[in-house]
Amino acid sequence: MNQEKNNEEKSQEQLALEQKLNELALLQESLAEQKKKATEYYDQLLRLKAEFENYRRRVEKEKLDLVKFGQEDVLLKMLPFIDNVDRALKAAREHDNHKTILEGLVMIEKEFKQFLKQEGVEPIKTQKEKLDPSLHHVVSQEESVDHEDDEILEEIQKGYNFKGKVIRPSLVKVAKKKKSTNDSN
Repeated sequence: MNQEKNNEEKSQEQLALEQKLNELALLQESLAEQKKKATEYYDQLLRLKAEFENYRRRVEKEKLDLVKFGQEDVLLKMLPFIDNVDRALKAAREHDNHKTILEGLVMIEKEFKQFLKQEGVEPIKTQKEKLDPSLHHVVSQEESVDHEDDEILEEIQKGYNFKGKVIRPSLVKVAKKKKSTNDSN
Protein backbone atom coordinates (compact mmCIF):
# COMPACT_ATOMS: atom_id res chain seq x y z
CA MET A 1 0.00 0.00 0.00
CA ASN A 2 2.90 2.26 0.66
CA GLN A 3 4.05 1.47 -2.79
CA GLU A 4 0.67 2.45 -4.17
CA LYS A 5 0.72 5.63 -2.13
CA ASN A 6 4.20 6.44 -3.39
CA ASN A 7 3.13 5.74 -6.95
CA GLU A 8 0.07 7.91 -6.49
CA GLU A 9 2.17 10.76 -5.05
CA LYS A 10 4.65 10.41 -7.91
CA SER A 11 1.85 10.43 -10.42
CA GLN A 12 0.35 13.59 -8.79
CA GLU A 13 3.78 15.23 -8.78
CA GLN A 14 4.26 14.20 -12.37
CA LEU A 15 0.81 15.60 -13.25
CA ALA A 16 1.66 18.88 -11.48
CA LEU A 17 5.00 18.98 -13.27
CA GLU A 18 3.33 18.32 -16.62
CA GLN A 19 0.82 21.09 -15.87
CA LYS A 20 3.65 23.49 -15.04
CA LEU A 21 5.46 22.49 -18.24
CA ASN A 22 2.28 23.01 -20.27
CA GLU A 23 1.80 26.44 -18.65
CA LEU A 24 5.43 27.28 -19.39
CA ALA A 25 5.02 26.18 -23.02
CA LEU A 26 1.86 28.31 -23.31
CA LEU A 27 3.65 31.31 -21.80
CA GLN A 28 6.61 30.84 -24.14
CA GLU A 29 4.22 30.56 -27.09
CA SER A 30 2.36 33.70 -25.95
CA LEU A 31 5.68 35.52 -25.50
CA ALA A 32 6.76 34.52 -29.01
CA GLU A 33 3.44 35.80 -30.41
CA GLN A 34 3.80 39.09 -28.54
CA LYS A 35 7.38 39.47 -29.79
CA LYS A 36 6.16 38.82 -33.33
CA LYS A 37 3.37 41.43 -32.92
CA ALA A 38 5.84 43.95 -31.46
CA THR A 39 8.16 43.42 -34.43
CA GLU A 40 5.22 43.86 -36.85
CA TYR A 41 4.13 47.06 -35.06
CA TYR A 42 7.66 48.39 -35.09
CA ASP A 43 7.97 47.68 -38.83
CA GLN A 44 4.62 49.43 -39.42
CA LEU A 45 5.82 52.39 -37.37
CA LEU A 46 9.00 52.65 -39.44
CA ARG A 47 7.00 52.51 -42.71
CA LEU A 48 4.54 55.14 -41.43
CA LYS A 49 7.42 57.36 -40.35
CA ALA A 50 9.02 57.07 -43.80
CA GLU A 51 5.67 57.69 -45.53
CA PHE A 52 5.03 60.75 -43.36
CA GLU A 53 8.49 62.14 -44.10
CA ASN A 54 7.87 61.67 -47.84
CA TYR A 55 4.45 63.33 -47.46
CA ARG A 56 5.97 66.26 -45.57
CA ARG A 57 8.61 66.77 -48.29
CA ARG A 58 5.97 66.54 -51.04
CA VAL A 59 3.70 69.08 -49.30
CA GLU A 60 6.63 71.47 -48.78
CA LYS A 61 7.55 71.20 -52.48
CA GLU A 62 3.90 71.76 -53.48
CA LYS A 63 3.75 74.88 -51.28
CA LEU A 64 6.90 76.26 -52.90
CA ASP A 65 5.49 75.47 -56.35
CA LEU A 66 2.22 77.22 -55.49
CA VAL A 67 4.07 80.35 -54.45
CA LYS A 68 6.31 80.22 -57.50
CA PHE A 69 3.47 79.63 -59.95
CA GLY A 70 1.23 82.11 -58.11
CA GLN A 71 3.87 84.75 -58.73
CA GLU A 72 4.07 83.65 -62.35
CA ASP A 73 0.31 84.08 -62.71
CA VAL A 74 0.42 87.64 -61.33
CA LEU A 75 3.38 88.50 -63.55
CA LEU A 76 1.58 87.18 -66.62
CA LYS A 77 -1.41 89.36 -65.74
CA MET A 78 0.89 92.39 -65.49
CA LEU A 79 2.49 91.99 -68.92
CA PRO A 80 -0.38 93.76 -70.76
CA PHE A 81 0.36 96.88 -68.68
CA ILE A 82 3.97 96.86 -69.85
CA ASP A 83 2.72 96.42 -73.42
CA ASN A 84 0.40 99.42 -73.01
CA VAL A 85 3.17 101.58 -71.51
CA ASP A 86 5.43 100.61 -74.44
CA ARG A 87 2.69 101.59 -76.91
CA ALA A 88 2.15 104.89 -75.08
CA LEU A 89 5.88 105.67 -75.17
CA LYS A 90 6.05 104.81 -78.86
CA ALA A 91 3.07 107.09 -79.57
CA ALA A 92 4.70 109.87 -77.50
CA ARG A 93 7.88 109.60 -79.55
CA GLU A 94 6.02 109.60 -82.86
CA HIS A 95 3.43 112.31 -82.14
CA ASP A 96 3.31 115.62 -80.37
CA ASN A 97 -0.31 115.16 -79.34
CA HIS A 98 -0.15 115.38 -75.54
CA LYS A 99 -3.89 114.87 -75.20
CA THR A 100 -3.69 111.41 -76.80
CA ILE A 101 -0.73 110.48 -74.60
CA LEU A 102 -2.56 111.64 -71.47
CA GLU A 103 -5.67 109.64 -72.47
CA GLY A 104 -3.49 106.56 -72.96
CA LEU A 105 -1.89 106.98 -69.53
CA VAL A 106 -5.29 107.48 -67.88
CA MET A 107 -6.50 104.28 -69.59
CA ILE A 108 -3.41 102.35 -68.36
CA GLU A 109 -3.91 103.68 -64.81
CA LYS A 110 -7.59 102.67 -64.82
CA GLU A 111 -6.76 99.20 -66.15
CA PHE A 112 -4.00 98.74 -63.56
CA LYS A 113 -6.24 99.84 -60.66
CA GLN A 114 -8.88 97.35 -61.83
CA PHE A 115 -6.23 94.62 -61.92
CA LEU A 116 -5.12 95.46 -58.35
CA LYS A 117 -8.72 95.37 -57.14
CA GLN A 118 -9.25 91.93 -58.73
CA GLU A 119 -6.11 90.70 -56.92
CA GLY A 120 -7.45 92.00 -53.56
CA VAL A 121 -5.39 95.21 -53.36
CA GLU A 122 -7.36 98.31 -52.39
CA PRO A 123 -6.27 101.87 -51.58
CA ILE A 124 -6.56 103.11 -48.01
CA LYS A 125 -9.01 105.98 -47.62
CA THR A 126 -7.58 109.29 -46.46
CA GLN A 127 -10.00 111.89 -47.83
CA LYS A 128 -11.96 113.49 -44.94
CA GLU A 129 -10.59 110.86 -42.50
CA LYS A 130 -9.09 111.12 -39.02
CA LEU A 131 -5.61 109.77 -38.48
CA ASP A 132 -5.53 106.02 -37.84
CA PRO A 133 -1.94 104.96 -36.95
CA SER A 134 -2.62 101.44 -38.18
CA LEU A 135 -3.42 102.81 -41.68
CA HIS A 136 -1.64 106.16 -41.91
CA HIS A 137 1.90 107.36 -41.30
CA VAL A 138 2.27 111.07 -40.49
CA VAL A 139 5.08 112.77 -42.42
CA SER A 140 4.10 116.36 -41.54
CA GLN A 141 1.72 118.48 -39.51
CA GLU A 142 0.18 121.82 -40.28
CA GLU A 143 -1.46 124.19 -37.86
CA SER A 144 -5.07 124.95 -38.77
CA VAL A 145 -8.01 126.74 -37.17
CA ASP A 146 -10.43 125.14 -39.66
CA HIS A 147 -9.56 121.51 -38.92
CA GLU A 148 -9.53 119.27 -35.87
CA ASP A 149 -6.37 117.66 -34.46
CA ASP A 150 -5.24 114.64 -36.49
CA GLU A 151 -7.60 115.36 -39.38
CA ILE A 152 -5.90 114.33 -42.63
CA LEU A 153 -5.22 117.37 -44.78
CA GLU A 154 -3.30 115.77 -47.62
CA GLU A 155 -2.22 112.35 -48.83
CA ILE A 156 1.47 112.43 -49.73
CA GLN A 157 1.65 108.78 -50.86
CA LYS A 158 -1.22 106.35 -51.31
CA GLY A 159 -1.34 103.37 -48.96
CA TYR A 160 -2.79 99.94 -49.77
CA ASN A 161 -4.52 96.98 -48.12
CA PHE A 162 -4.15 93.47 -49.47
CA LYS A 163 -7.15 91.33 -48.56
CA GLY A 164 -7.73 93.37 -45.39
CA LYS A 165 -4.05 93.61 -44.33
CA VAL A 166 -2.09 96.86 -44.62
CA ILE A 167 0.80 96.27 -47.01
CA ARG A 168 1.80 99.93 -47.19
CA PRO A 169 0.44 102.69 -44.93
CA SER A 170 -0.60 106.01 -46.46
CA LEU A 171 1.84 108.86 -45.95
CA VAL A 172 -0.20 111.87 -44.83
CA LYS A 173 -0.11 115.46 -43.63
CA VAL A 174 -2.38 116.07 -40.64
CA ALA A 175 -3.85 119.11 -38.95
CA LYS A 176 -2.74 120.38 -35.60
CA LYS A 177 -5.42 122.56 -34.06
CA LYS A 178 -4.16 126.11 -33.91
CA LYS A 179 -5.19 127.97 -30.83
CA SER A 180 -6.99 131.10 -31.83
CA THR A 181 -5.88 134.42 -30.31
CA ASN A 182 -9.17 134.53 -28.34
CA ASP A 183 -8.28 131.24 -26.60
CA SER A 184 -5.04 132.63 -25.14
CA ASN A 185 -6.80 135.27 -22.99
